[in-house]
Amino acid sequence: MEEPVTLIEEEEEDTLDQHKYVGVGMFRFRFSLSSFRLGRGFSLRRFSIAEASLLLMMAYIASRILGVIRQIIFNAVFGTGPAANAYYAAFRLPDTLFALIAGGALIQAFVPVFVSYEKQHSQAETWRLASLVFNVMLVTLTALLLIAEFIAPTYVTRFLVPGYSPATQALTISLTRIMLFQPLILGTGTVVTAILSSKRQFLLPAISIAIYDVGLIGGLLVTLAIPGVGIYGPTFGVVVSAVLQVLVQIPGLLKQKIHYTFVWDLRDPGLHQVLRLLIPSAISVIILSIGFTLDTAFTSFLTDKASLAALHNAQLFYNLPVALLAQAALPRMSLLATDGRYLRLRQLTVKVVGAAVLLSIPTAIGLGVLGQPLIHLLFQHGAFNKHSSSLTYLALIGYLVGLTGHVAGDLLSRGFYALKDARTPLFTNIFSLLVRTGLIIFLLKLFVGKSALIAISLAASGAVTAEALLLGYLLYLRLRAKIRHEKNAQVQAQ
Repeated sequence: MEEPVTLIEEEEEDTLDQHKYVGVGMFRFRFSLSSFRLGRGFSLRRFSIAEASLLLMMAYIASRILGVIRQIIFNAVFGTGPAANAYYAAFRLPDTLFALIAGGALIQAFVPVFVSYEKQHSQAETWRLASLVFNVMLVTLTALLLIAEFIAPTYVTRFLVPGYSPATQALTISLTRIMLFQPLILGTGTVVTAILSSKRQFLLPAISIAIYDVGLIGGLLVTLAIPGVGIYGPTFGVVVSAVLQVLVQIPGLLKQKIHYTFVWDLRDPGLHQVLRLLIPSAISVIILSIGFTLDTAFTSFLTDKASLAALHNAQLFYNLPVALLAQAALPRMSLLATDGRYLRLRQLTVKVVGAAVLLSIPTAIGLGVLGQPLIHLLFQHGAFNKHSSSLTYLALIGYLVGLTGHVAGDLLSRGFYALKDARTPLFTNIFSLLVRTGLIIFLLKLFVGKSALIAISLAASGAVTAEALLLGYLLYLRLRAKIRHEKNAQVQAQ
């Protein structure tokens, strides 16, 4: 008998109480405020998609508030000068290394496999897989860190900021080598985050998001107290923040009664499933990093040397709605794909992507209208002057053009990861990089002088929007074929 069609997701019943639904029409999600009631076992509570999204939204808002405080202090001390530009550029290699092996790439590869392992294998086998993934990731990250420390000078001077002065390049190299310890620390925390997210327990991962800026603010306060520390204060603060982000999640992992073993079996079939998703994801991260490096390299040649710092400040405003609107659907999507319920998967994808897109449009308009006074109010202090504010707003306008495409593309790619397909997002990322490169070259011919910076952010917006359209079309074709096969199987079973 064919499965009845409903637009409300069939999530597992929580033991707390009966959930209610929020939303209108097809955009209805399971939600109950009682899930947020404090008490014993709160850190182990399972949240629905809407509840997890609210929890993560609150964490992101708290994080961004702390981030604004951090940026206000940073801008007042360093403005958009050479030290600030070196600091922002130094983030590129560590961020790439973290995302390459851990970060979003590992979560998107690990969660679908972990969910299916929990359903189809014993607890002992599931924890063995988690231990194996952790061990392989830790050894790999350590090896890559050593390599990155060695190649940092060549990477910075020849590829990252070739247009900067030798003094700024030397400072960038020094800061990069310190920040390279961050991905090694955060990599261990990513496995914890993936395990807790797989079990729909988002509280501690949410707190870890909110606490990240505490270390950075502490580093800046050290610089204010001891001016001679300079830019090294927030740089070491990055490493401290990574430690805090990992430590806050450890209690949740212990409550899951994890059984860690030092296992090393590169032939393990579960590890191969993770790697089949992780390797294309890692290549996608490399491609994304190339895109960011292109942005940084082109920006380093612009006449206005405050451009890179302005670009970073604009991303702070732009990344908040992206983080809020691209949320916690991957575990539920992975479970539906594991069960072969592709009709439900398509309905859930339409709901999540549709709701996020509808919210992103007024958000982009609101930021476009209020962005300039907000930048002036929050950032224009000390060394961050009126010119810095104007340049930041110019970059923000370019990014806002692609806000809807960025949000939709991120969610649509999760649909492919839920199907354990990392190759399609890889191919669309290559397509996006080609579009981005072409648009940068084209737009830099249109925008010259003071308006040149907007070419960089507009190119990024055009690329993510084109990729989102392609992802949506390909996912529609994939799910249509899966649903047809699912219905044929049901007919044959009757």
